[in-house]
Amino acid sequence: MDEGRVVLEKSFPTEKVADSPDSLIEELKKLKDEADIIIGPSGYGVPYVCNEDILDPKLFSSEILLLTSISKLSKRTGDTGFEVYRALYKLTNELWKLGANVCYIPSVKQLESVDPSIKVNRIDLGTADKLGASFLAAYSIINSLKTSENFPDFFVLELGFGYNALIYFKGGSIYGGLGGTSLGPGFLTPGPLDLEIIVSKGKWNRNSVWSGGIENVCMSSSLRDAFYPGRTGRCLFYVQSMLRSIRSGIAYLGGTWKEPIVLSGRWADEEISKELEKILGMSVSMIRPSLPGASIAKEAAQGMAMIGDSLLGGMFSSLFKRLSLHKASGTVMDHIYIPNMTQAVKRHIEAYKNSLSKEALGRILVEKD
Repeated sequence: MDEGRVVLEKSFPTEKVADSPDSLIEELKKLKDEADIIIGPSGYGVPYVCNEDILDPKLFSSEILLLTSISKLSKRTGDTGFEVYRALYKLTNELWKLGANVCYIPSVKQLESVDPSIKVNRIDLGTADKLGASFLAAYSIINSLKTSENFPDFFVLELGFGYNALIYFKGGSIYGGLGGTSLGPGFLTPGPLDLEIIVSKGKWNRNSVWSGGIENVCMSSSLRDAFYPGRTGRCLFYVQSMLRSIRSGIAYLGGTWKEPIVLSGRWADEEISKELEKILGMSVSMIRPSLPGASIAKEAAQGMAMIGDSLLGGMFSSLFKRLSLHKASGTVMDHIYIPNMTQAVKRHIEAYKNSLSKEALGRILVEKD
C-alpha cells in the first residue's frame, strides 16, 4: 500500500502456505527494501512489537503469537490447521532474519477501550486479523458519513474461513468483542463449549479449536452450502446455533438492536446477509475491498496494512488515534482468574520476559487488577 492505495496484491492459498511457506517468504524478501513496514502474522496479538524488540523469535512466535510450545510446533502432524500454525511459526522466524521493519499488532483484548468485564476469563475477543478487518470497516463507515463529527455505534461481524468474530464499536472506539472460540460455531471451530464437556473429555489438543465446526457437521465445502434452503437435521441445528450465538453476542456486548451490522470475511455474501437480517431484525450491510486499488486483498489484510501505515504516521493515523488503538497494552492472559490457569498465565508472562527487550516490556506489561 502506498499513500492509501493498494499497489500490490498477491494471494497465497491456506493449504499451500500450510504445506510450505517458502513461496510467501521469497515474495516478502523481494519487498523488504521497498516496504517501510511489514505487518507480520500476529496471531492472538501483541501490542506493537517490531523486529528490533524481539530477542528470541522462536519463543516469541510460539508462546506469544500462537500460544503453542516450540516442541509441539517442531513436529509435523498432517493436520492442515496445525500445519498452518507451523507455517506461521516458520514465517515469523524468517521475517526476524529478514532485516526489514516487521511489526506485529494487538488483538481486541489488548485494547484499552474494551470494557474490562468483557475480558474476564477470555483470551479471544477477536484476533489481530479481526482487528484489521474492523479497522477497515470503521474507515468505510466514516467515509460513508456526510460529517466525521459523529461516529456511530455499529457491529462488525467477520465470517472468516474458520472462525467468526463480533466486534462492537461504541462511543467512538472498540468497546468489546467475541472472537472465534467465544462466539459459537464457525466453519471450522465448534466455538465455546460447556465446561462439562471439557471435563468429560479430559485432555484436549490444539487442533480441537478448529475441529467440529460446520464443515464437519454439515459435510459442506463452504459456509454458503450449509445455508442452502431446506437444510434439515443436525446441519440445520448447527447453523441455527451459529445464528443464535450472534444474537446472544449482540446482547452480551450491550447492543441496543438499533446498531447496523457490517458484514465482512470470506463467507460474507448477499444470501447470508439477507438471512441474518431476517433472523436478527437488524440492518446488515456488506463491506468489500474498499481501498483504492484493492480487488483480491482480504478485508483483514487491508486493515492490517492500514494499521501499519498508522504506525508510521500515515494518512490513517488520525483514525488510529481516534479509536485509541495506539493505547494497546497487556497480554491475552490478563483478567484470567481461574485457579487451574495460574501456571499457564505465568508461563505466558515468562515468555514475554524472555523474548522481548526491556523497552518493549515496559510498554506492554502493565499491572492489571
